[in-house]
Amino acid sequence: MGRYTPLYYLSSLGAGGLALAFWKFGDITHFHPLVVFFEIFFWVLSIILFFVNLPFWILALKKNYDRFFGIEIPVNGESSKRIGNPVVSTGWMAMPAALVMMLNSSFAILPTILKFPLKKVAPYGFVFWAISFTIAVILGGQILLNTFMVTASLKEFHFGLFLQPLVYGLHAIPAVSMSGMLPEPWADISLLLGLTSFGVGGVIGSLALIFIFERFMIYGLPEPSVAPTSLLIMPSITVYTIFVLKTMHLLAHHFHIHIHRVWFMLVSLMGIGVMGAAATLGIIILIAYFRHHVPFGAAWWSFVCPFVALSVLSSITYQFANKHWLFLFTSVSSLLVVTLIYLYVGIKTLLVLKHG
Repeated sequence: MGRYTPLYYLSSLGAGGLALAFWKFGDITHFHPLVVFFEIFFWVLSIILFFVNLPFWILALKKNYDRFFGIEIPVNGESSKRIGNPVVSTGWMAMPAALVMMLNSSFAILPTILKFPLKKVAPYGFVFWAISFTIAVILGGQILLNTFMVTASLKEFHFGLFLQPLVYGLHAIPAVSMSGMLPEPWADISLLLGLTSFGVGGVIGSLALIFIFERFMIYGLPEPSVAPTSLLIMPSITVYTIFVLKTMHLLAHHFHIHIHRVWFMLVSLMGIGVMGAAATLGIIILIAYFRHHVPFGAAWWSFVCPFVALSVLSSITYQFANKHWLFLFTSVSSLLVVTLIYLYVGIKTLLVLKHG
């Protein structure tokens, strides 16, 4: 397989996101047999790709053990010694991102297909969620520690840092949803951890946005091998918009606090407006890559996530914004575009792996 990069896990993340996007599209319209087929196909594909990547990911992590977990905390105020090339990127977070997306899509799709109430399986979901959350916290904490302990210039900044807020946001959404289904005290624990995940991810995301803006202003786009990872800010926008909507729904239906429907509409419209601006950037970068024949790399899987996010958020906005046809159109068009992108990047990846 050649040198393994954890960014290959974005293939599983993208498949899980596509499954969720097709499910949400069916939820707002009709579960047409073709829609059900694609949601099941990409859901199964996300599970297969997760376990195919897992042994390679573990082996690669073992090889990087000293650089990853071996950096000592400086107690004299000086910067820690550089051990080879320290891990300052968050490409490793692609695994917990794929894991929590697999859980999110599973607990959305399975109750729809098997016709059982989600509340019955919420305790089991919480166990799997807790495992995924623990992995994310351990990896994320070590990555941040390495980043702060070893000084690096702004030019060396790796844009995979946007995976961190995405992972925390993906964990925050189901935690809030489960808090309305679990018995006490687990409901409060789930809500506490969900809000914590949202807060930590929001802070890291804000810092990453400042860093990437400063880096753009001074050095421009990063090298092509990692440039697409900057687009991971787009699914983060969708995830945090959905989190706010889920929290409002919890307040309205579980705590019986009246929230007018117009607030749901305003939040979803704001999210899709920001997403539209970010999607324009993504299309510009994508066209530039094809025009200048940039060599293919694992980071190209980052092109999948933004359009998945745009489709999901369009479906949600359609649901709240008086079912305006424009948002249904963007949902469908995004689904078509991202399916083609996924197939293209998947074929390119198989060709690269075949030829070493």
